Amino acid sequence: MADLAGALGTWDDRGYRAAQLEAGIVAGKIYLGTHAYGYGATGLTFYDDEVTSFFSRHAADKSCMLVVAVGKSIGRPDLRPTS
Repeated sequence: MADLAGALGTWDDRGYRAAQLEAGIVAGKIYLGTHAYGYGATGLTFYDDEVTSFFSRHAADKSCMLVVAVGKSIGRPDLRPTS
């Protein structure tokens, strides 16, 4: 979540790119951490009022930039290596 209005007000169009870059860096760290612990992660980029609603008071006046879903990776049976 980012204060996109504040970023745009301060840095114009570069504010959006800066918010996306920061979200990508944080997501990358989450990916590395989940992989190190044997879990899986996937990133989703969309604008969704449900995300803002879920984080309620902490998300006031903020915009969803990137969502990372984390969980136990079960893999796809058709992609598992054969021995």
